[in-house]
Amino acid sequence: MVAKDDEAFHCVYQMEDASGIRGVRLAKELMAVAGRTLKQNMTTLGPRVLPISEKVLFATNMLARALLGSKKVAPYVPDFTTAFEHICIHTGGRAVLDTMEKALRLPQEYMEPSRAGLYRFGNVSSTSIWYVLAFIESYRGVRKGDKVWQLGFGSGFKCNSAVWVARRRSAAMHPAWENFDLQGMRDEFAAAEKEKAAYLAAKAAAAAKAQ
Repeated sequence: MVAKDDEAFHCVYQMEDASGIRGVRLAKELMAVAGRTLKQNMTTLGPRVLPISEKVLFATNMLARALLGSKKVAPYVPDFTTAFEHICIHTGGRAVLDTMEKALRLPQEYMEPSRAGLYRFGNVSSTSIWYVLAFIESYRGVRKGDKVWQLGFGSGFKCNSAVWVARRRSAAMHPAWENFDLQGMRDEFAAAEKEKAAYLAAKAAAAAKAQ
């Protein structure tokens, strides 16, 4: 929690607007604050869950940055897929998931459960990580011994981690995910990515032509 930082404390803040209607204000600094808070959380969690190989790489990087300077040596982001078979990220919005995917350098297969949760249920606050876990159990299955990382965010600004170890196999279809068109979602995402790529290509071409 980083409440001592005014920017972090006010980036998600309940207040009244000019008409006296109470709501929650999301500041433009939210993603930057989430990134900083995640870094603090990872620094605390990492030594407890990462294998020795990742700890050595991280320690070596920290030493290099101390000796050569942080501007010359990029920070090393630990590979958390070596510690967890499944990751459930708070579905606070597409921007939140995109930021976490980039910050943690997660492959698409680790992100799909969280994106599916956002796609089907939207931002349902702290319950979102349980819908994501239910997706994993329903469509991928959790084997005995699998480790699950649930990562949540909240006002304050807070970043919370919960680590679970499966004591038995779980692969039953959860009621929340019954009749869900998984392939339909994947097709829709693929079409959206193609549309985005075409838009960016056209924008780049227009900028080059203007020069």
